[in-house]
Amino acid sequence: MKNKVAKLFVLGIAGVIALIIAGCFSILSVSQPSSIMGQEQFTSSMRVEVVGQSDATPHYAIVGLKLPNDWQVDSVWFTGAYNDYCTFLPANVPDSEPGGQVDFWTDSLEIRYPSGADMQWLVFQSSTSHLTLVSTDTIDVFVKMTPGVTQGNFNLGYFVSDAALDFTDPTWYSVSLDNPITVSGVVPVELTSFTAIKIKDCIQLRWETATETNNLGFDIEKSNNGIAFNKIGYVNGNGTTTQRSSYVFVDKDAATEKQYYRLKQMDYNGTFEYSKVVEVQSTVPQEFSLSQNYPNPFNPSTVLNFNLPVESEVTLSVYNSIGEIVEVIANGMFQAGSHNLNFNASDLPSGIYLYNLSAKGSNGVEFVKTAKMLLLK
Repeated sequence: MKNKVAKLFVLGIAGVIALIIAGCFSILSVSQPSSIMGQEQFTSSMRVEVVGQSDATPHYAIVGLKLPNDWQVDSVWFTGAYNDYCTFLPANVPDSEPGGQVDFWTDSLEIRYPSGADMQWLVFQSSTSHLTLVSTDTIDVFVKMTPGVTQGNFNLGYFVSDAALDFTDPTWYSVSLDNPITVSGVVPVELTSFTAIKIKDCIQLRWETATETNNLGFDIEKSNNGIAFNKIGYVNGNGTTTQRSSYVFVDKDAATEKQYYRLKQMDYNGTFEYSKVVEVQSTVPQEFSLSQNYPNPFNPSTVLNFNLPVESEVTLSVYNSIGEIVEVIANGMFQAGSHNLNFNASDLPSGIYLYNLSAKGSNGVEFVKTAKMLLLK
């Protein structure tokens, strides 16, 4: 390996486990779905072995992604020997390492590996510079992306290098151009949360969507046994949008016993899909509690339930097995009642996770409880 090579972290996608040796860089494993729905966000992960040589000059990593024109890259980051995220490098902007033999990477990749009319190269670079690694280390690289609505079979391309290098020596870069993935159908609505809470004599339903495609609207359905549901209302959807949307519906005919609710999301073409069922006790809980998540084990989503006897300031957080926080699900004021919040672990590896509820009631009572859950992929 030449002395000027600093550090590289490799980014790639394949439908199966791959082993690629690129000079001093080895892709040990790759994970991603072989088929997805249009506008269904997913994350690929890769473990990379990096062997560095002594070099006192900090360097920037370059990551190239050949994707369909209507795809979106949401984030690129890495953990391990390096911990950093990557920023988009526009085609007309040079990289952050002046004096290198390649400054405009998008043009260079298009010349060497033409993307074609329906695809394009998108380039990212590390947000900060890094010193080289002299030892052998591993890095985990993640790419979160959202496909467009175009259906079909695609071969994605991936490229990695260092901003100080060029294409002179094949050990200075790595490229993978044959990574098949199938896009079939379109996710009409990405529902991110659906909750039901008791407010005085009513039940308030709230839900949010991350994106919507041809969304006509939602039927609100109710049951007293969780089996037989009846329509009690309707809320218009927002058609097609990539913006987050929030909805509210109030059931003013709330009985005293436990009630069950679900949403029937309907498309303009008549297709429909049901949400998960949420339950709420019309009477206010008598004490604080945190229930076991359901389902458990889960993949990739599960529901976390907690009860509040009074209005409370709540923080609900998820930790990994070594105590690192991975997500804050809730942080704010909640009304008295039973609350169900969804936790999506699509970006996380299998393992045991802890969820912790910290609540401070308006009556001055504080409640803290932690429980375990198991993610199996």
